[in-house]
Amino acid sequence: MPAPFADRLDTLVRPLDPARHAHEIALLQRCRSLPELEGLVGWLSPEGQAVRLKLVRHGSGTLLVVSYDQGWSSTLSQG
Repeated sequence: MPAPFADRLDTLVRPLDPARHAHEIALLQRCRSLPELEGLVGWLSPEGQAVRLKLVRHGSGTLLVVSYDQGWSSTLSQG
């Protein structure tokens, strides 16, 4: 049985730092359904920041929050 949307969203948000990623967490937590969350795929952080977060949808359907810093990327969470 698939996890309820709220559990999946919590899994995606939990690893993010509440102080450093407050803006991005707020955007994610506004979503109330999977289609709404999938509509948010793309940059979560405002342009001009040195380190930016992006919501990515993997081909398998998994959603990832990825950090981009000086050309390097790392996965912060997935759900």
